[in-house]
Order: sequence, then structure tokens, then C-alpha cells
Amino acid sequence: MKASEAPTIQSPAWNEYRSRVIAIVADVENLMRQLDKGINSEVLAEEVAERLGLEIDTSAAYESLLKLVRAVRPIACEGLRRTSEQHGGQFQLAL
Repeated sequence: MKASEAPTIQSPAWNEYRSRVIAIVADVENLMRQLDKGINSEVLAEEVAERLGLEIDTSAAYESLLKLVRAVRPIACEGLRRTSEQHGGQFQLAL
């Protein structure tokens, strides 16, 4: 799918798309924590696009994806924090 064709907030598929982006961001964040490395939002957006199979076809589509990644990153990190807390700091990373 081309990034310009990705669901928007008006689309019925928006919630599923946003949930998938959050899950991918959480997965990448968790991996980076395990590797004791950081990742900036631009690289994270590219990783999200790759894992979703999105072809970044326009600069506007990239900017939209980047804004979404920046918006959901705190949600993903909070989910990781809660999961880690519930499991005493230990939980499996599904690769």
C-alpha cells in the first residue's frame, strides 16, 4: 500500500491502522531498550513504514506518518512501562 493511501482519521479503518502503528512503535521501542540504544522519530517512522509495508510515495504522506508516529510514541511507551511493571520488569519480546 502506498503511504498516501493509508487510512485517515475519517476512515472506518483508522482505529485498526492506528493500533497497528502503536504496536509496531512499542515493539521497536522495546527492542531499542533491550539493545540499550535510542531511535529518533524519523528512523522510527521509516521502520513503521517498512513493517506495515507502506511505500512512502509523497513527502506529505511521509510527514503524516511522522506526525502519527510522534503522536503515538508516548502511548506505546506507556504501554511498555505498564507491561514491564505488571511483570516485575520482565516480559518476552515477540520477534
